[in-house]
Amino acid sequence: MKHHSIPRMATCLLAALALLSGIPAAAADLSKLRCEYRDNPLGIDAEKPRLSWVMEDGGQRAEDRGQQQSAYQVLVASSSELLAKDQGDLWDSKKVASEQSIQVEYAGKPLESRMVCHWKVRVWDKDGKASAWSKPAGWSMGLLKPDDWQAKWVKAGGDTSPWLRKEFALTAVPERAMAFVNVKGYYELYVNGRKVSDDVLAPAVAVYDKRSLYTTYDISKFLRPGTNCVGVWLGLGLLFPKELAPLARVQLDMTVGGQRVVVGTDTSWTFTSSTHTEIAWGWCGTGYEKIDARLDIAGWNEVGCTNAPVLSGRSFGWRPVEEYSGPTGIATAQSCLPNRITKVIPAVACVALDDHTVEFDFGTNLSGWFHLRLPQLEAGKTVTMHYADKRFQSVEGDDTPAGKVKPALDPKKIETANGPAYYQTNNQRTEFISAGKAGEEFCNKFNYEGFRYVIVQGLPVKPALGDAEALFIESDLEPVGSFECSNALFNRIHQVNLWTIRCLNLGGYMVDCPHRERMGYGDGQNGIDSHIMNLDASAFYAKWAIDWLDAQDPLTGKSAQYSPPNHGDPSCWFPWGGMVDVMPWKAYLYYGDRRLLERAYEPMVRYPTMYLESFYPGGGIDRQGGDGGCDWVAPNIGMTAPPGTELFINCYRVYLMDLLAKSADVLGRTDEAKRHRAKSQQLKALINTAYYKENEKLYDSDRQLSQAMPLLMGVVPDALRGSVLKRLEESILVKNKGHLDTGMLGTYFLLQSLMESGRNDLASTIINQQDFPGWGYMLSQGATTFWEQWNGSWSQIHSCYVSPGSWFYQGLAGIRPDETGPGFKKIIIRPAIVGDLTWVKCGYDSIHGKIVSNWKRDGDKLTMDVTIPANTTAVVYVPAKDEAGVTESGKPAGKVDGVKFLRMESGAAVYEVGSGQYSFKADK
Repeated sequence: MKHHSIPRMATCLLAALALLSGIPAAAADLSKLRCEYRDNPLGIDAEKPRLSWVMEDGGQRAEDRGQQQSAYQVLVASSSELLAKDQGDLWDSKKVASEQSIQVEYAGKPLESRMVCHWKVRVWDKDGKASAWSKPAGWSMGLLKPDDWQAKWVKAGGDTSPWLRKEFALTAVPERAMAFVNVKGYYELYVNGRKVSDDVLAPAVAVYDKRSLYTTYDISKFLRPGTNCVGVWLGLGLLFPKELAPLARVQLDMTVGGQRVVVGTDTSWTFTSSTHTEIAWGWCGTGYEKIDARLDIAGWNEVGCTNAPVLSGRSFGWRPVEEYSGPTGIATAQSCLPNRITKVIPAVACVALDDHTVEFDFGTNLSGWFHLRLPQLEAGKTVTMHYADKRFQSVEGDDTPAGKVKPALDPKKIETANGPAYYQTNNQRTEFISAGKAGEEFCNKFNYEGFRYVIVQGLPVKPALGDAEALFIESDLEPVGSFECSNALFNRIHQVNLWTIRCLNLGGYMVDCPHRERMGYGDGQNGIDSHIMNLDASAFYAKWAIDWLDAQDPLTGKSAQYSPPNHGDPSCWFPWGGMVDVMPWKAYLYYGDRRLLERAYEPMVRYPTMYLESFYPGGGIDRQGGDGGCDWVAPNIGMTAPPGTELFINCYRVYLMDLLAKSADVLGRTDEAKRHRAKSQQLKALINTAYYKENEKLYDSDRQLSQAMPLLMGVVPDALRGSVLKRLEESILVKNKGHLDTGMLGTYFLLQSLMESGRNDLASTIINQQDFPGWGYMLSQGATTFWEQWNGSWSQIHSCYVSPGSWFYQGLAGIRPDETGPGFKKIIIRPAIVGDLTWVKCGYDSIHGKIVSNWKRDGDKLTMDVTIPANTTAVVYVPAKDEAGVTESGKPAGKVDGVKFLRMESGAAVYEVGSGQYSFKADK
């Protein structure tokens, strides 16, 4: 990720092989070779991996516009030497007449466990001209069959964070050495005293009763002739069942002198207690780490270590691990990118609260670790850290323009020299016990915190400001989006929106909040579009979708409230469970992932047609039982159901049926698509009859979501759309004085509805507000991440209101996906020239290449600069009085080669274009 401030370790065997292959650099027209969405991945378990690449020729010159791939050839070889000779001994696709450049499925010889594959591609353009071969890329295979695991599952007594080790001998440096690490919990892997990667909080979280995840590392450079040592430091993990200690299965697979050598976990491995103990985590009862530096052993993971921790006369000793035969679920390769430390944040203030207590302020809320260089302490001295995302004015809470904000949970009371101070810690804390040595440092290991403030108790002296830093942790996703405009408030909202998403982007799922709950709730669907338009979340959502499929009950179709689950929560609010339908469709829409859609289709069908339908006798809209859910945390309502809940839920049912119909179309299930559409139409008619109030020209009530959802879901008959939209406008502008009245999911659907209805002006008005309720209000109150509630109650780092991020891209800049050409193979550019905005600059690196939509206006003069990537097409909407007044690169647009006028629509001239760079000008 480009956010990195800490250098990565170079651990990729494939990258090294590619550099040594001797293949010359390709022409600049092919780049971003990916396998299963990733750059040179190690240890994948897709037996038919999907490949993708990008044609970089964007058509800077008019004569280069409309560039398309007409054919491709992929070579996959078992060695870099063969690939350099243009020999694909595993697969030579030959010349394939096709525009496909994403999700190209490997179709060569069967792939086997541990195999290394080297590949490259060349393409032919629209004129039949062949490109140079791309630079080489590669992947390696994981362990594809259960029998490939020679290592045994082991556990280390009941320790939550034990050290495991094994010494072994090698006759020479291995030609190749891979480590497969399969842990239920967290781990760090060491070879000869060195940590083998910069991953943290590894692996990603899974639905543990269904599967565990393993990760593959190239450890060649860590090994040497003679005796070696492998060490594993285990951690309990956040969502692991509380009654169990972590389980591990580790296999080193090496080739030495042409012979395979395997070292795997078994009872010959030994363990001892580490410095860390973890207290298990539960909802609203965040666990904590206890670190006892007196148990530290220098070189515990190095050859020759026989020392064991000794404390109070007790020797913990090195004992054989126990073989464990009962782990449930299958082992699959981790498909998403790991957690990493991507930013180091210095403290901005250090304030002494009393002689032994200080408060560090990092100036922003964040998710991650706290690192502190400690002063000299006495052996056995305990230092306690408390982590807070909010500091209260008093025990009663804060007086704000939105009213009194009371503490949600019991605030942490810290006695200071000036009286008590109150913090919202959500029980987050860590204890450190000193060994009495000079130069001690504290840092989290197998837990993370959500915080801005850290209160440190038990220090003999006040630390220096530079002694503390926060280590920001997130899933390491590449930035793909950029947005800025002439409205400074919009820019601030965009940046805080993105930072909030990054604070919740851990463990292969979107965390609800990083301190109190830490679960991937289904309400996270409100942030999918924002997440994807800013960060490359392709592998991320492919993985999280599997968690939702794993969590579903296949007999009843019941989905989950959140996934991965941790407590067996029986709840399933209807819109929350809908994530099992929404996520596979979004992965298809944004990344063209048809394979995931195929895998998910039957579970997608089961949820609305079996589980939800069971609560609607006769297939109607009158719910009988079930945990319906609502538009959660609406302003001035908070954590209860607002009016219009049943209308919202029924419209959401329409949403799911429409997703099923579109998914069935994609998969060629024509008859099923017809049935889904018929059900959708039935629901729409019933909703319209039951909820439309003729006298008031509105649905249910004058709340915004009660009009926005029927409009968005096609419930409103064409003849009524104008009047219903007018009532929505009145609710926004008159009743709520330009503000919204929606909650978490409702805000997402409101913005979508306004955008699809061509009323981005109303969305702009809402987002531009600086008083309560709104994003501007949060910023005016010092928010650095978005809150759980509009007034600031409860969590200060939450997923509730991150939906404006997508509107900046898709509404203001107008970069939208086209369902008929998924993965932005077909693009819609439909910018919104609204309010007092004078310019927008926006770019998005799609899986097909970079899309740009910039516009500026000077009075009635509008300029639109648009870039469409090679091998794609776009429909561009140019706001204009008429088509005759539109020019492109100084010529009448309708007469420019490659620019096809389609129609005038809603005050815009609509054109079809191929790839290239375009400059449209018009009078608006």
